[in-house]
Amino acid sequence: MSANDYVPVDFQNEVSPAAFGPPTRRDFLKRLGGGIVVFVAIGGTGIAQEAFRAAGERPRPSLPTDFNAFLRIGEDGRITCFTGKIEMGQGPITSLPQMLADELEVSPDVVDIVMGDTDLCPWDMGTWGSMTTRFFGPPLRAAAAEAKAVLIELAADALKVPAGRLVAADGAVHDEQDTARRVTYGQLAKGQKIERHLTVKPTVKDFADFKVMGKSALRRDSREKVTGAAKYSADIRLPGMRYAKVLRPPAHGATLKSVNTAPAREIAGVEVVEQGDF
Repeated sequence: MSANDYVPVDFQNEVSPAAFGPPTRRDFLKRLGGGIVVFVAIGGTGIAQEAFRAAGERPRPSLPTDFNAFLRIGEDGRITCFTGKIEMGQGPITSLPQMLADELEVSPDVVDIVMGDTDLCPWDMGTWGSMTTRFFGPPLRAAAAEAKAVLIELAADALKVPAGRLVAADGAVHDEQDTARRVTYGQLAKGQKIERHLTVKPTVKDFADFKVMGKSALRRDSREKVTGAAKYSADIRLPGMRYAKVLRPPAHGATLKSVNTAPAREIAGVEVVEQGDF
């Protein structure tokens, strides 16, 4: 294939004002020249949602408001962090449990993480654009902060002690006047969804109060990364799996006129799938 197989792009019209309305997201990014686009989140939906609307696309679903969607406390006291993000080498398999642990006043060692499970955490936009820490981190921390406050309320009921006298630490809530009077997170949650919620949401920790975040920690997947045992999508092998090669045009906006696929069809095991045949 060569550039002669494509209709040339009319760049003058491509960048004219009329060409900008209403653009799709792909058009919007294409006209920026493939650079970095930064959206600043404001409030619940943020500029990013408005940008999707302006591009003529449906806004992405908002994250859940129920903190149970982000975490689960087992009867044994272990805590599971749920995220739609996946580990692609950027480190959230370590950093997200750190965030959750700091807000819940537990050790990161008792925090497990479930990533990219569409049954347990289907409510994410995916792993892209450096959005894990900046965009997912704050709501994860907020969920943990509310969970901790609710656990303190539940402990006040269980211990018959005013909530203002209780302190959360090391996966338990204790009476600051009598530390022997305590109840663990596992005893309070019993491995079930916590039904109580707060009307007024608590604030997350100030950075000066961080005990886990901001501290150096070994990556949980360090050994796998060093030994090559870590699995990425390119490592997946399934029975009957096929491999695809996309033929791309030489320029954005080019329209295919013709292509000779006969040589490819003569190769054993090769199946040519043309546009419209998917």
